[in-house]
Amino acid sequence: MPDAYPRTTSSAVRYVPVIKDDIVIGYLWAATTDDAAQYVPREQAGDPALDAAVVWTQRLRWAKANGVTPLQALRHWAGEGEDARAGRVPVGTPFELPTLAALVELAAG
Repeated sequence: MPDAYPRTTSSAVRYVPVIKDDIVIGYLWAATTDDAAQYVPREQAGDPALDAAVVWTQRLRWAKANGVTPLQALRHWAGEGEDARAGRVPVGTPFELPTLAALVELAAG
């Protein structure tokens, strides 16, 4: 299995929304101080959010394998066309939260 970024962090996280069919289906995040990154599906978005997790896991493994830092990965897909499974990341400055738990809470809300 390809190498992956750690999926947890104790640092603050920067995140961007992942949008599919004009609905936020999840959030792509990266730790501000270490090598962690992951996609968090938004509970209210249902199956499309969970389906997108498969693609984002593959994309993040590709980024790690190609020497892309987690924070660079947040910007890497910004502005690209909408993928049928993964959705899209809009162009814009990432948001920041003090903890990963705060982002998980946002995704659950």
